[in-house]
Amino acid sequence: MTASAMVAEFDDVAGWTADAVEQLGERYAIPAACRGSASPAALAWLAEACELSAGTRLLDVGAGAGGPAAWAAKRFGVRPILLEPMPAACRAAARLFGLPVILASGGRIPLRTESVDAAWCLGVLCTVHDKAAVLREIHRVLPPGAPLGLLVVVARRPRVVPAPEGNLFPTQHELVELLAGTGFDLVEQIDQPNDAPLSWSRRAERVAAVIATRHRADRAHALAAHQSETFTRLFASGQISTQLIHAARRPARQTPAQAIRGGTMSTSTGDNFEIELETEVEAELTLAESSRPEELFGQPASEWLFDPTDVQREEVELRNLLGAVEKLSGDSNPDPAEDA
Repeated sequence: MTASAMVAEFDDVAGWTADAVEQLGERYAIPAACRGSASPAALAWLAEACELSAGTRLLDVGAGAGGPAAWAAKRFGVRPILLEPMPAACRAAARLFGLPVILASGGRIPLRTESVDAAWCLGVLCTVHDKAAVLREIHRVLPPGAPLGLLVVVARRPRVVPAPEGNLFPTQHELVELLAGTGFDLVEQIDQPNDAPLSWSRRAERVAAVIATRHRADRAHALAAHQSETFTRLFASGQISTQLIHAARRPARQTPAQAIRGGTMSTSTGDNFEIELETEVEAELTLAESSRPEELFGQPASEWLFDPTDVQREEVELRNLLGAVEKLSGDSNPDPAEDA
């Protein structure tokens, strides 16, 4: 279950932020929607490290209210896709910036394999239990060699005190192992630049002041404020630090499914070959079905995040492949009674 403090911090406050920005004006939107996740210097480092440029399809995993993605679109001309599990944050991002937002978690990204050019994930890994699942999904939707930008809160030791509700900080060693184990090469890493320009900070603080005036009596505001205070103490004590990371998707070795499609299948991989292959194909089929392509045909083509015709064609191919795998499995495990 999502911790109540996490809902307050990432959902309630996101909705309040959109309300406050609509009162104060558009120029407050990006600084306020980046609050707690990134500064202009951090975003600039990540964007340059990932070599973002006009037209780059950038997936923002755990996008919050959309500030970093909107900054990248404004400064570099990228085409962002936002993925966010909190409903109020999704609505805030759509209201503030009009960007395409998908209500989903990073552990199950409803996009096609190798369908985006770059990805970043800012301040998210420490908030999820299964960090490897998120990184594996990001790996899947990136093409080989594509960049991943990370902003990660890292713990100096395995245990921090007091631990903010809902946060599990990886150590530096754990983070390096996570990246390597999920198919990423760590290209470069720096400490996050701490300072933002006064013009940026003052706008973010003005929005926070409006939110406090309106919602100071709300329990969610108190929970979010407590989370922020806990983080401040941990940073001050040196127990945690924020790291900026540029990683790259390592080219994957050919999978059994790819080998069959290429006509080079070999059964020398052992007795579990068919079982592993069937599991993989079923997972791909489930992902294709979960995208619900039929719902897109009623929308303008300019709003499609993927071509529904391609997804439907892929479903047919996967069903045919699954049937072939099941037949292969049956042929390789004949009924003992037939041999008697």
